[in-house]
Amino acid sequence: MNKLKTPRWGDILQSNMPWLILAVLCVVFSFFTDHFFSLRNIVNILNQNSYVIIAAMGISLIMMSGSLDLSTGYQMSMVGVVSGLLLTRLALPVPLVIFLAILLGIAMNMANALLVHRMNLTLLMVTVGTMNIYQGLSYTISDSMVISGFPAAFKFLGQGYIGPVPFPIILTAILFVIMNIFLTRTYMGRYVYALGGNAEASRLAGINVLGVKLMIAGITGAFVALSTLMLISRLGTAQSSVGPGTEFTVITGVLVGGVSIRGGEGRLSGVVAGILIMAILSNGMQMANMGVYAQFIVKGAIMLLAIGFDVFQMKRRQLAQSARRREKERTAKE
Repeated sequence: MNKLKTPRWGDILQSNMPWLILAVLCVVFSFFTDHFFSLRNIVNILNQNSYVIIAAMGISLIMMSGSLDLSTGYQMSMVGVVSGLLLTRLALPVPLVIFLAILLGIAMNMANALLVHRMNLTLLMVTVGTMNIYQGLSYTISDSMVISGFPAAFKFLGQGYIGPVPFPIILTAILFVIMNIFLTRTYMGRYVYALGGNAEASRLAGINVLGVKLMIAGITGAFVALSTLMLISRLGTAQSSVGPGTEFTVITGVLVGGVSIRGGEGRLSGVVAGILIMAILSNGMQMANMGVYAQFIVKGAIMLLAIGFDVFQMKRRQLAQSARRREKERTAKE
């Protein structure tokens, strides 16, 4: 009779490493200021970074499937200025603007996916081009102007409360539950991981690779658009410079959260922890009176460390697999 395999402490520690790092950071920064662990500061961190977490939940699908998108910030720029103009100049109803913004986000991501398919290039290479296109379009449409004067109903997305809890935190929690169920309980979620593990093997297994990539692009586009709407709603303005740069914070957070740069693995809870690590680093360094430039240095170093650790893990797994293969061959010969 087979015994149930007891998980090793090393495996448990590794799978929850982002949350352990987050806890250590909280303890460290609590020594710099008495206000770090205050309820107000914690709620502010969650509220201000809700849009980043939502964008990361979408981008994590792309990274889990083995790709990398550099155009996210410029998509946010496009969605922001288009939504702002629809709200102010055309005075369209808020629900319609939200719907159109989501459609725009989906369209831009699907355009990236189709270009990858048609040109037989990687998503990274394609988005190096499309990020410039989206940036140029954004500045052309907005005429480099700041767009303001949003209706109160729209501002609720980023500034509203339901009881004592900010609406962005509630929306983020709901979307997390939905996305987590999608990744862990549905076939399509498993296909995302399968694609990242080996796209050719997935195709040979009968998975519609293009269909899955378009599905990932659509979901990512919707999440990026929602995150943009929350951001410009909280700021009360939209302009072309809002959005670019977010992609590097998101990518770093997703990598720190345990998603492999090669794809095929990662958990959504780890992604949330990774984004919160980046948020707490910024918040803690601000409270410790560390400059913005120091934050850039730390974030860049963290990204390099996350990539380095991922490569180390990959090499270790390859060595373990080679050792097992040699052992099987030796046993077969005997």
